[in-house]
Amino acid sequence: MSDPAENEYARMLELAVSLLETRDPDHLWRAVAEELMRALGGEVVVAKDSEWAADDGPVRAWRRGVGAAADVPSRRAVRLIREGYPFAGHYGTGQDRAPRTAAQLTGARWRNSETASVLRQCLGTDHMLGLPLPGRSRPVRGFLIHRAGRDFDERALQYAAAVQPLLRAAAAQHELLTDYAASGAEGGDRGAACPPAVRTFDLGLTPRETAVLRLLAEGLPAQTIGRRLHVSVRTVHKHLQSVYRKLDAPDRLSAVLNAQRLGLLDRDAPRDVPAPAGTSEGAASNG
Repeated sequence: MSDPAENEYARMLELAVSLLETRDPDHLWRAVAEELMRALGGEVVVAKDSEWAADDGPVRAWRRGVGAAADVPSRRAVRLIREGYPFAGHYGTGQDRAPRTAAQLTGARWRNSETASVLRQCLGTDHMLGLPLPGRSRPVRGFLIHRAGRDFDERALQYAAAVQPLLRAAAAQHELLTDYAASGAEGGDRGAACPPAVRTFDLGLTPRETAVLRLLAEGLPAQTIGRRLHVSVRTVHKHLQSVYRKLDAPDRLSAVLNAQRLGLLDRDAPRDVPAPAGTSEGAASNG
């Protein structure tokens, strides 16, 4: 019999990989929120993207089974969510990014706190799990998962920790799609000043092909790229051939150089690219 925890992780992994193909940032976060609620028994998920401030920043929430973003039906609840008690004091002042429950951070004080009381009235939930994205970036980003009944157990904490890298990858994809949407890529001037996300779409590169291209620029062989993206080597070769065709490049080196010239890669992308001929990495990537 398979391990339920492994099955839950596999579902999120499959979802994270499939989201590389979407071009709708709203669909991406909604799909992630729904999977988190399903796996963790949550009733509501709140996305946290801005500083912990009572009077500033959007509150994006999804309710289980609704299928769309849900409104928080109270200004007081919105204010308390923005304040982020008790997670703001923990994640906002240190480097710990491990998932924690509100009760872990406050003990018995949680159930008697103003935040718990208001969220119980407005959302019908009793417990909260903080699931930050890994890394030291500021502001701290991530999700707050709310549930009723029993508190989140050790299995839930282990699952949350296991999927943190997948959520970080989804967040990077969300940023790319949001930048693309904000650029007005459906019309207007798409000249040299366009951000990289827009130019990749102009060339017809899919999000998955863009991910392959960036790993290609790091000098990684096809086998390693496949492991990074959790796809087969054959699938990597298929994406590589498509990237070469769209960039009018015969091989790895030409593809990366053309991408750099067009500004498709991050500014800090590696400039020293291994030549494809006569090296094991080149041979592995050019099949």
